[in-house]
Amino acid sequence: MGKNILIHTCCADCLLNTLSTTKQKENISVLFYNPNIHPRAEFLERLNAVRIILKDYPNIKLVIPDYRPSEYFGSIKKEGKRCTGCWKQRLGYLFKYAKDNEFESVTSTLISSAYQNREEILQIAKILEKEFSIPFIIPKEFKQEVHKGFYKQNYCGCCYSLNERMNEKYLK
Repeated sequence: MGKNILIHTCCADCLLNTLSTTKQKENISVLFYNPNIHPRAEFLERLNAVRIILKDYPNIKLVIPDYRPSEYFGSIKKEGKRCTGCWKQRLGYLFKYAKDNEFESVTSTLISSAYQNREEILQIAKILEKEFSIPFIIPKEFKQEVHKGFYKQNYCGCCYSLNERMNEKYLK
């Protein structure tokens, strides 16, 4: 990993999986940029869980941009595909923030999430890597562990995914 890395995270569980595979223990910042998460209470629960985890990592800085769901809806409208638009937006923000703040490399917990399409995310990251001239780090191995003791979610975060989970649960 680079000397100064920015890790985008969507939740505590995925952040723990990423941190457990990261050999670098210094010069890490975590970006919690997730305008897709719905409702706001879910956004706050996930953010709180990330904050709880980071108490055990006092050297990691947490960056929290404003919560603006309109950015998410704009990105999926522009793209025409909800997941692809969401990934492009969040990863685009990651790379832009990294460039603006002189980070040497980036990664995202999206590639460790069971709710995401890892291959498509890596394709988007490869394009952004070239555009911004910042390497996207892919840990050699990911541990898909279930961590206990903090808030966990059962959907990716967006209102559409929430609706799909609710339908699976109650309409069977």
